[in-house]
Amino acid sequence: MATTIMEQEMQQTIEQLNVQWNAAFNRKDATGLAALYHEKAVVSPGNGQTVVGRAEIQKLFQGFFDAGAHNHTIEVIATGGEGDLIYEVARWNANLPEKDGKKPVMRGILVQNFQRLSGGQDWQSSSHVWNAASE
Repeated sequence: MATTIMEQEMQQTIEQLNVQWNAAFNRKDATGLAALYHEKAVVSPGNGQTVVGRAEIQKLFQGFFDAGAHNHTIEVIATGGEGDLIYEVARWNANLPEKDGKKPVMRGILVQNFQRLSGGQDWQSSSHVWNAASE
């Protein structure tokens, strides 16, 4: 099935947002990562809990960095949306510190919703939910 120009633009926008997200994560920049989220964004890290707002999101990611999470990647499975709201379903992957000669990998599926800021081309995540499994 042929994709429309709008679908291509949506895919490109999400890919660009993922590049920014991975770059901030892989720099271990919790402040920069939290800035990619809407000020009232909701995040659920796959543990049955949620955090709300940039300050809490920053603390969440700082905890991951303190635990040694690194080398994060995102592979888009599907995108959708309309107008000022778009979403992605994707596979994610990250490494944990080497332990006992093994290099643990965490992976899972994520769903992330993005909202375009009024009057602009900038997008922010409004909700981000993922599950996690280790190898």
